[in-house]
Amino acid sequence: MNRLFLILPLLLLVTACDIYNQDEYEELVVVEAYLIAGRSLPDIKISTTLPVEREYSFENAALSGANIQVVLLDENGNDEEVFGYLSLTGRKGVYRPQSTTHTILPRRTYRLDIDFNNRPDVLTAVTTIPDQVQITNAVRDTVIYQSDEQLEILLAPTQKSQTQNIFVFDTIAGKVSVDNLTPFYRSLVVDGDTDLSDLIRNSSGLINEANFNINPDGSILLKYPWIGVAFFEDNQVVTNSVDRNLTQLIRSQDVQLGGSTLSPGEIPNLVYNIEGGIGIFGSISSDTVQTFFKRP
Repeated sequence: MNRLFLILPLLLLVTACDIYNQDEYEELVVVEAYLIAGRSLPDIKISTTLPVEREYSFENAALSGANIQVVLLDENGNDEEVFGYLSLTGRKGVYRPQSTTHTILPRRTYRLDIDFNNRPDVLTAVTTIPDQVQITNAVRDTVIYQSDEQLEILLAPTQKSQTQNIFVFDTIAGKVSVDNLTPFYRSLVVDGDTDLSDLIRNSSGLINEANFNINPDGSILLKYPWIGVAFFEDNQVVTNSVDRNLTQLIRSQDVQLGGSTLSPGEIPNLVYNIEGGIGIFGSISSDTVQTFFKRP
């Protein structure tokens, strides 16, 4: 039931085009890697920032010659297992793990190490994988839209990898058409400037666990909000727990993109948690259910 969830539709574009004063521009290495609990080691993308006058594409910015390893750390922070990477033939800047058997372990910490044969940059980053998200209740296969009986999701207790668990909830539509939109989102598409394709995967953004009902046993009961449902009929509902790196980068991105009352001179930089470069080395745990949102 786990499913890879692309949280950051704009994040890596903003990161790779990082805003610099032209007099201060410095080329930086950009990393993109997401470790998913219960999945195999991921491909890793390595590129550079580009000057503002150059149109960004990954192909133009991709870097070859990187030496990459992902290291599983033990409880004392020492190397327990090292996984090497090789460049992917025909795809400059994309690196694939040599191991196809290792499964990303929840609640464990991994370190990313990168250096190059053809440039002096050295990068390192760490992420602690969120505990495995598990939906434990029998979710109803049909829910009447905007009825008194909302979709309920019960999450099993988890151990925290940061001060509190941070979630992102996502609905993925099965039938995408204007006629299948729920009323609010139909008005955004028909009367506004929202693109239908932007709603196929409808995200809640970051939500702290304190916003939910936490039961005495530590389980979390969520009544899925109707505002999260963009399309009628079949939908996948994905519950994601995200690590500290993703949390801090998304929150700082929100400020950069206008989600703050700060004046331009007060807006802080994006938070990358990568030493020697920028980008994201983050981790996710997720679980997915499917239901049918029926018209009232």
